[in-house]
Amino acid sequence: MSRLDPRAYKAVLAVKRAYRFDIGTFLMRLFQYTTTIGTITMLTLAGASAFEATTVSSVLAGATFAVAPQVSRQIDRRGQDAVVPFATVVGLSGFVLMACVVQLGLPFWLNYAGALLGSFLPSAPALARARWAFLVETRCLGESTPMLKSTYAFEGILEDIAFMVGPAASIAIAAATVPIGGMAVGVVVYALGAVVLMSSKDTAPDKAYIAERSERVNSGKRSALLAYPMVFVLFVVMVLVGCIYGAFDTSAISYSESIGVPVLASAVFAIESVFSVVMSTLFGMVRLPGSIGRQFVVFTALFGLMYSLLAFVGSPMSFVAIACIAGLSYAPLLITANVVCESAVPEENLTEAMSWMNSGVSVGMVVGPVSAGALIDAMAPLAGFDLCTAFSLALVAVAFLTIPIVRKGLHR
Repeated sequence: MSRLDPRAYKAVLAVKRAYRFDIGTFLMRLFQYTTTIGTITMLTLAGASAFEATTVSSVLAGATFAVAPQVSRQIDRRGQDAVVPFATVVGLSGFVLMACVVQLGLPFWLNYAGALLGSFLPSAPALARARWAFLVETRCLGESTPMLKSTYAFEGILEDIAFMVGPAASIAIAAATVPIGGMAVGVVVYALGAVVLMSSKDTAPDKAYIAERSERVNSGKRSALLAYPMVFVLFVVMVLVGCIYGAFDTSAISYSESIGVPVLASAVFAIESVFSVVMSTLFGMVRLPGSIGRQFVVFTALFGLMYSLLAFVGSPMSFVAIACIAGLSYAPLLITANVVCESAVPEENLTEAMSWMNSGVSVGMVVGPVSAGALIDAMAPLAGFDLCTAFSLALVAVAFLTIPIVRKGLHR
């Protein structure tokens, strides 16, 4: 039987050592969640066409899919202190290059080079969760060690807040100042966050631990995506989640404009984010019965079923109601997926495995908008919601078809 434990976050907040790395990764997330929309905003405000801007953002998303997990693999092998500073400099240099192209009128093709460099940015959510996993699994906090699920729920809250604040602030700054304004502020904020993270030495694994872990990582030749079937399942799930959200965002904007209320989409996005924060907070306090694998299957299927209801959108009221109710299913899926990831792979592969999840969302966020946009242009705005339903039902199918893999993959 499920039980609500209001003290769950008290244990998390009592870990004063975590404050610094959580502040650092939160600042990093503020920019990381704006890179795609921030790139599009900057380029379009500077006079580029929507097609040109989206091709640059697509290159960024595609390169992130290929490069980010490899950066995380190096972090697992050599430690955050050895890799994060270098990867941060390379990644931020890409966005600085794009800003210079806009500000100085350099050849447009340099934006693609900037997008490739930008993909080297370390995954802030993976870095934070890897540190929590280290603190919890090694029991170095003693009796005050919080539950791992509660720490991941807390990280989910920070992510939702960053996702609400980051993109909106980036667009507002760019629109109110100069096209590169949002990008410039974001680069500074991410750099500051990386400095704060790196200054948190007491939460990073010591040299002996890194050396022992590195030996185990180096003994495996294959990527975590191929070495652990559960990571592949998580990747596929997150690709579909990205497809659903990408298609939903595109469809919501198109539908709102078609009924003459363009602000409706923004209002729904904001309400949906608030609901998600509330659900993250509550879910982190709940102790649910059953295995984590069973919970993952249930919440994955529930997420798919909730968003499949978008097929019934036929009025502004139904759009708002379905979108907001469906948004409640995201936090349980994300939190459970991260716990499953931590359970499915050894600690020495955790950063890479979590990066594959983030990369999956990035891939979906490219496929979803492109396919929804083409369908909407060919048919009508509501057709985009039908595509969301198709992606959602595919996710339900994946949830049940992969039950044997989930059972076996979590038995270690």
